Amino acid sequence: MADQRFAYVPVHDLRTGRVAGVEVVPRRQHDAVAVVARDRGWDARRIAELDAGTAVSAVASARAHGGTIPIQVDVAADTVLHARERLRGMLGDATDPVAPLLEVGPPIAAAAPAEHLVPALAELRRWGFRIGLDGAGRAFGPEVVAAVRPDVVKLEPDLCGGVLDAGTGAAVRAVLEVSRTAGAPVAATGVHDAGRLVGLFVTGVALAQGPLLGGARAVPEADPATRAELLGLLSAVPQPFTPRSAPPGVTPTGVTPSVPERPATPRPAGPPVRGLAVPAVTLPDDAVGDTAREVLRARPESAGIVLVDRAHRPVGYLDRSRVLLQLAGRFGHALWAEKPAAELADPPRTVDERTPLHRAMEIGLAGDPARGYDDLVVVAPDGTCRGVVPVAELWRRAILPPAGGPRPTPAPQVVHTA
Repeated sequence: MADQRFAYVPVHDLRTGRVAGVEVVPRRQHDAVAVVARDRGWDARRIAELDAGTAVSAVASARAHGGTIPIQVDVAADTVLHARERLRGMLGDATDPVAPLLEVGPPIAAAAPAEHLVPALAELRRWGFRIGLDGAGRAFGPEVVAAVRPDVVKLEPDLCGGVLDAGTGAAVRAVLEVSRTAGAPVAATGVHDAGRLVGLFVTGVALAQGPLLGGARAVPEADPATRAELLGLLSAVPQPFTPRSAPPGVTPTGVTPSVPERPATPRPAGPPVRGLAVPAVTLPDDAVGDTAREVLRARPESAGIVLVDRAHRPVGYLDRSRVLLQLAGRFGHALWAEKPAAELADPPRTVDERTPLHRAMEIGLAGDPARGYDDLVVVAPDGTCRGVVPVAELWRRAILPPAGGPRPTPAPQVVHTA
């Protein structure tokens, strides 16, 4: 049964309009761990134990609804330092093969020095968690973002609300630049104004959540109408030229120079591929064929499953079409149901998370043509799985004009009522 202490806030991808995740939040403000701790005067370790238990309950509550949207849950930096072992209870759930995203916020009771926090987050990632930094620009400096290389960076509501102001807008752009270099998409929180959402999108924010996009809900689902409304709002947004995207022969101010400029320096390799990564559907490498079949049945949007070892390194890839074809054949289920799913797997097509997009496209086009549509499995320098990049998303990025130029206009979905 779902825990009535929690509500669910959909997180939307502004590039596609789709739901990228759902954040589990306290239904009542006085249930927030920080509020409870402040009222009782607890120390950091006791706060961490309470926060860890609350986070585990929040994830269990979301899973009790039986949805397939990736789960995001807040944890304080205190918890990462003092009670991270308790968070293991979120992993290994057979009903949810997508690891939760831990949104790590500022410490509640004590400082969280980067020299202790960064290794602790790396350990959580080795266990299989995805990591987000909540409150970037205020709670965590650029050096932490660069060192952690999180899966997402979240902006605080007051920064998002001031994106149209000169000073706050500069702070937002600074966070975006650091995050882009680290390959992490940036999410806006607490968005309640269409004008500011447009400003955030133009600035480069990729994800958003807040009252404008549905706000907190009783179930971990999004309103289907939100995607159409979002695409309709952002489809006609003009994209101003930026210093990196001005047309040849025109300065960033729009003035044609009267004297030849120096030869342009070589263009940078571009943002790393991990900025396009989505949560991977994973199973342990000793899972059996029937388990893989059930996961594919429960997650029709997934193109495949990544098999990982105990260190969360990818060791195999189960393509949906090929696996289901094997299992659907004559005697297929009888032959494969209790056998290791690894016997049905292909080697994963891995790509380092720091790889530029154009190189990732080359990797996607290379090799066996029969596997040309398999997801690319994004791995960290230590070999752990960081997500997957659908090849279709690489193609979409390849045909988009450069940033700052005209963009194709996505057609809003039209809902016909009787």
